[in-house]
Amino acid sequence: MAPQLIFSRPSIADPRTSGRCSGGGGTGIVSSVTRFAIQGEMQAQVIGEIGPLRAKCGGWEFPLFGNVSSLERVPTDVESAVVVVHGALRNAGDYFWIVEEAACGRRVLVLAPQFLTAVDVRGRAECRELLHWETEDWKGGFGEVSSFEVLDALLRRLLDGVRRVTVAGNSAGGQFVNRYAAVGNVPDERVRFVVANPSTYLYFDRVRPGVDGLVGAERDQWRYGFGGARPEYVSESAEYYFERYLGRDVVYLLGEEDADPGAALLEVHPAALAQGLTRFERGVRYYEYLEQKAGGSLERHRLVRLAGVGHDARDVFTSAQGVEALFGG
Repeated sequence: MAPQLIFSRPSIADPRTSGRCSGGGGTGIVSSVTRFAIQGEMQAQVIGEIGPLRAKCGGWEFPLFGNVSSLERVPTDVESAVVVVHGALRNAGDYFWIVEEAACGRRVLVLAPQFLTAVDVRGRAECRELLHWETEDWKGGFGEVSSFEVLDALLRRLLDGVRRVTVAGNSAGGQFVNRYAAVGNVPDERVRFVVANPSTYLYFDRVRPGVDGLVGAERDQWRYGFGGARPEYVSESAEYYFERYLGRDVVYLLGEEDADPGAALLEVHPAALAQGLTRFERGVRYYEYLEQKAGGSLERHRLVRLAGVGHDARDVFTSAQGVEALFGG
């Protein structure tokens, strides 16, 4: 069973300027991330701003940004919520304010969970109770407490009080949302998933568009496929998850200018390159793959190309199509 969340808010005046944990260092893991992505060492930078909301989770505290003082009782005049997942730099506060801007006065609950890494809490007493993961683990559901379990519990809490929830993410957040949409244990009919500009996607077999034949086992490891070691959370077969994924409401937002094969934090190891050379190409190929595997059009999935938009999360989510994906029916 996923851990239950109990929400509270510390006495902090302004989430834009408070809750900062300073100090610590990012050395020691650079070599473990550079093989995954261009300029991957950027992920070793310690995050400064920690979300002021707290969720008690299995003896740990989990930080979030949000536009409420507490989630013990969801406001009665709010019918929908957006949960936005940050990118590889864990800057959840930036994503929170981007979605707040996109909401443009709509009465909607906005939450930005923060998946801290070990470098964010190492040697910092003020952060010792905060739930955290290794650099790549949170993106794929690994961890002593799976990042997927945390989102399960958060969504269950929200769905007790609101009619509809959208879970969105750009870049590494888009990776997380794509994987969670495939394997997450949430009701299908009340949740929309918005997958924006991820570096890679979860495939359900060894087929990769543009690749002759099937990719080898080393390019089909979890979180790029269902091979190798998976989180305990992911206990069913790839085909089971594929059929369920098809029934979920998923919108893919792809910036047409997100097409640089040398972009920062673009994953470039063999499993990633088997999906294409750029984020935009990988997204188009993935959608084609889903159509082919499904044997036709996708009834509940939609691909949206954003002309003139690159990898910037603000440009993605504040575009007309981004706003529609986040808040539309």
